[in-house]
Amino acid sequence: MNGTHRIVLHYFFLAVMIFSSIFTLSTICTAQSLPFLPDELTQVLESGLPKTLPSPVETGHFKKLPAGDGFVWLAESTGNLGKGNKLAFSKTFDVPLKEDDVGFVAVRCRIVDADNNANDPRPGRVLIHVGDRETLRQTALYHKGTIGHEWGWYFHPFRAAKPVAADTGKIRLSFDIQPQRIEIEDVRLYVAPTGFDMSRLPMMEAGYQGREPDAPWRQDADTRIAKYRTAPLIVRVLDPHGNAIQQADVRIRMRRHAFGFGSTFQVRLVDDMSPDAIRYRQTFEELFHALVPVPALIPQHTPHAKNGNYANQLLSDLTNTLHWAHDRRLPMRGHTLVWGNLKPWSNAFVTAGEPEKILSSIQEHENYVLHKTKDFIHEWDAINHPIRFQKDLRDVFGPSIYSELLAEQRTMTSAELIVNEALFDNAREEKFFTFMKTFQEQASSKADGIGFQSHFSINNLRGMEDLWRRYERFAPLVDRLVVTEYDFVCNDDELHADYLRDVLTLSFSHPKMTAFINWGFWAGYHWKPEGTLIRKDWTERPAIKIWRDLVHKTWATNTDMQTDAKGQVKTKAFFGDYEITVSVNNASVTQMWTHSAAREPLVIEL
Repeated sequence: MNGTHRIVLHYFFLAVMIFSSIFTLSTICTAQSLPFLPDELTQVLESGLPKTLPSPVETGHFKKLPAGDGFVWLAESTGNLGKGNKLAFSKTFDVPLKEDDVGFVAVRCRIVDADNNANDPRPGRVLIHVGDRETLRQTALYHKGTIGHEWGWYFHPFRAAKPVAADTGKIRLSFDIQPQRIEIEDVRLYVAPTGFDMSRLPMMEAGYQGREPDAPWRQDADTRIAKYRTAPLIVRVLDPHGNAIQQADVRIRMRRHAFGFGSTFQVRLVDDMSPDAIRYRQTFEELFHALVPVPALIPQHTPHAKNGNYANQLLSDLTNTLHWAHDRRLPMRGHTLVWGNLKPWSNAFVTAGEPEKILSSIQEHENYVLHKTKDFIHEWDAINHPIRFQKDLRDVFGPSIYSELLAEQRTMTSAELIVNEALFDNAREEKFFTFMKTFQEQASSKADGIGFQSHFSINNLRGMEDLWRRYERFAPLVDRLVVTEYDFVCNDDELHADYLRDVLTLSFSHPKMTAFINWGFWAGYHWKPEGTLIRKDWTERPAIKIWRDLVHKTWATNTDMQTDAKGQVKTKAFFGDYEITVSVNNASVTQMWTHSAAREPLVIEL
């Protein structure tokens, strides 16, 4: 190929672990020249494309087209399969991949419109697997992306989700996701040595709508925050006879936000006395005002579902975490009562012809965790992932199963019940909106809220207008919204910090939003280490400063004042728990105070 070419990629990134959920993601990235790569990386594929064309399949065929001194392949898909993909080609590699090893995949390609209309905006779609040669079940990378109309490189670093043994590796590209014609010029796969710092690898340049410092949404968000998150806080200071005391010193300090600025908490670290565990607990207390204990409340992961020392230790850790958080006045969310998508354990019951055992297992799980956490957890992800990836509980028990399960939960707990789903692709948004609208209209017991699972990568960033549209669309269906699982896989520290700043601000400004939960904060215990706020060596990324500045300064009320002629001070304060100290001469009184819009003035007698 000649000239300088560019390719617009609209692709979906995901490192899939076995037994984990698959999220469909989307954004627009502009392809670049292949960037400089560190010398430690090894290219593990032979250069160029295979010379032998794969045989035609029921969903399409390949062609070899001349291009300069070489050739390109044209993948021509005439249809798509409901499950699995057949129109594909593979290249093998022999070096091993360990779990968590770092790799780098690069593809040079473009979509060719079937009608040769270069103005057609429809993107192409491709599926990339890195795994074992025989079955691809040891999946190190699962990558689902969309492709633009101009030539260029798409590239992305990844962390191997599963190991691939020596002499068994394969990268496989599949094209029959939809009818389309895609030209491919080159495919490259690089592997880094074990322990390589993934942050050294480049990522595709990306941005998002609303990142600009003067973006109009910012002023609107600040106005809403002032309107919905603050109210006048009045302190009156009187003597024993009810007379106003002038020039009394009043010290106001926020101790806990009413809004749930929180994170998951690894229960196994609650009693661990290692330096990392001690620092983990100290950092959590400093940063967060809400907690989700993990993994101890997930179906088939709770102690009653397992045997032996692991279960005993998990039970002890869970118990101690509940008390640890309660002692610190940290509100807690539970994750989760019901997992809608079929998991390996639930699918096994279906395969064995014993689907009723799924419901028995769910009920046992609910009885256990709701009894265990009765006095601690105020809100639950009651139904997690109700919308199918491949199959969900509706495929087994019919469309009313979720309504029945939530109605039963109502009889077992007074906690708020949330339906939790990943919404940040258009197809899933439409399915979930239809589901929730019908659910709330027909269910005998309605859900209290909707949880927005918010796992972002550099390739699926949503603009602020798009996020706000989604919040507004779902808000009329429920009383409360929650950002339940925020993380952002990104090596660009500036982008990583900017996006947290903007998503956090926009979410806090919505009147029905009640919490923003980070899905972990330290890379030492995180399912996606590049998504965290703090690296494994405890190096703080710039996003931590964003969190501190907003949560603990900009949106926290801390002030010192003196009473006026009426013996009072008045300030506009964010809702939450406050420590208020009044001092006159050598006498002082300290009182805890929960500030809300409905509170009368605080009267302190001195």
